[in-house]
Amino acid sequence: MISHLEKTWIFSHLVFFLLHFFSITETDINGLRSANHSTARYWDEKAEFRNLSLISRKRMQVWVDYDSRSHRIDVTMAPFDSDKPRKPLVSYVRDLSPILLQDMYVGFSSATGSVLSEHFVAGWSFRVNGEAPMLTLSKLPKLPRFEPKRISDFYKIGMPLISLFLIFSIIFLAFYIARRKKKFEEELDDWETEFGKNRFRFKELYHATKGFKEKDLLGSGGFGRVYRGILPTTKLEVAVKRVSHDSKQGMKEFVAEIVSIGRMSHRNLVPLLGYCRRRGELLLVYDYMPNGSLDKYLYNNPETTLDWKQRSKIIKGVASGLFYLHEEWEQVVIHRDVKASNVLLDADFNGRLGDFGLARLYDHGSDPQ
Repeated sequence: MISHLEKTWIFSHLVFFLLHFFSITETDINGLRSANHSTARYWDEKAEFRNLSLISRKRMQVWVDYDSRSHRIDVTMAPFDSDKPRKPLVSYVRDLSPILLQDMYVGFSSATGSVLSEHFVAGWSFRVNGEAPMLTLSKLPKLPRFEPKRISDFYKIGMPLISLFLIFSIIFLAFYIARRKKKFEEELDDWETEFGKNRFRFKELYHATKGFKEKDLLGSGGFGRVYRGILPTTKLEVAVKRVSHDSKQGMKEFVAEIVSIGRMSHRNLVPLLGYCRRRGELLLVYDYMPNGSLDKYLYNNPETTLDWKQRSKIIKGVASGLFYLHEEWEQVVIHRDVKASNVLLDADFNGRLGDFGLARLYDHGSDPQ
């Protein structure tokens, strides 16, 4: 067995064997066992060992001689353009008379292990009962030309671009997720758990108003801006008022009052459906009134005017709502911001008092201060 110079002979080697009716006698190829082995090298003219590489793609010569008298097997190697060295590489004594029969097989075997390579036999000569004829080296075919597998332009240019695109996509996606998470971030304190059913998620209100677009703006004032929206789950039309509230002082009491007001039910009050709180901002959610606020029918040359009957109906409705707030509900509610812009008109032009952002609650019989 002739192996590569490195200590990997069980992975890269050449084997010479003799077979009698396909029965392996001298070498067990599958088990990788050999009677004798050596690394690939040869004796030069100065009687010095020179290494050979089985993976160098250089052509080599190998001689295998057997002397039936001494029962000696000699294996010799040399470069392609060198003469046969006087001293063999491997010698082994073994009686091959039971193997060297009239009918037998002579061949080669090799292994490359995990390395992708090929072995080529350019020519060989064999003879029993005498020395094998010399080969005419000049007439032997050359080894096939080896060309490294060309890397296509797709792998050289396309793969780096795809990798770069994937990296930037991951960075962009992470940035987008972080920004979106921050965009819908809310403030939620422990005391708000009792008001959970009255609290809306900011994401829900954002989608309801289509991102608080200007085209859905119903009105604006010193206390905030009001947007029209449709809740995604219930398809209910709502009016969302955004109010700045930078200070956390008194927030718990304020939200408690808002939730309490949301429990009121009267035909002349705009229903307060709930609230949302985030980053210094408070959002109040009301039932939507299709005819808007009263002020647009009274000032700045309105396109539609109200007759006296409608005006009287609206005034009576607002008065009825105030009476309910002051006398009929479980607590006294002081609106503190009654004006035409806070009087909303429903589909039948009924006057409804809305915007309880400044309202305060007191117990009956107490002295509001």
